[in-house]
Amino acid sequence: MTIPSASTHGRQRLIDAALNLSYHKRSFSSLGIREITREAGLSAPAFYRHFEDLADLGQAVIREVEQAVIQAFTEVRLATAKEADLDIRPMLLKRFFDWAVDNPKPIVIGASEAFGALEKMRLGLKKTLRTISQDICADSRISRLLPGLPEEEMMEVLEVLAQNMLFMAVDYVEQPENRQAIFEKALRIVGVLFAGAHAIHALQSDIR
Repeated sequence: MTIPSASTHGRQRLIDAALNLSYHKRSFSSLGIREITREAGLSAPAFYRHFEDLADLGQAVIREVEQAVIQAFTEVRLATAKEADLDIRPMLLKRFFDWAVDNPKPIVIGASEAFGALEKMRLGLKKTLRTISQDICADSRISRLLPGLPEEEMMEVLEVLAQNMLFMAVDYVEQPENRQAIFEKALRIVGVLFAGAHAIHALQSDIR
């Protein structure tokens, strides 16, 4: 087992402290650096050994989500690699929602800061949604559901879905009694967007 260095440990303590505080306040941009370091049990100057500013810390939170979600999706793909004809979309969606239940703080904060005051954090979230969409797009079982669709148009569909699923994941986390209904609604949205993108592309091809 690799033992994290003191530097890495301090960085993670700051991230965890910001998540704890923001999860209850629901506004990452309202946090103060001294408040975060106090929550982390570190001195105020320690913050700047790891992050430039609050937005830089926010981007670190988003990158952690990106890495964790891609890892979760990779596990699904590896577990189903031999099933070439499988519609993997329900499995990916369920895995993401289950991950959100286990990690509610970054999901709720990411959704609340999607239109927040920190530009770096907004841009970081957009980049993360695109990276996750690229990861999904790379699976041939996804791309074959949109035959003939150019990759950039496929990415547009997946990015719209990724953003919608982020917000629906908050409902999934906070409404345990409605999780099955939320999951089924999310699946319908996925199906409608895929079907719509395919139909529009087919129509445009006929016009050409």
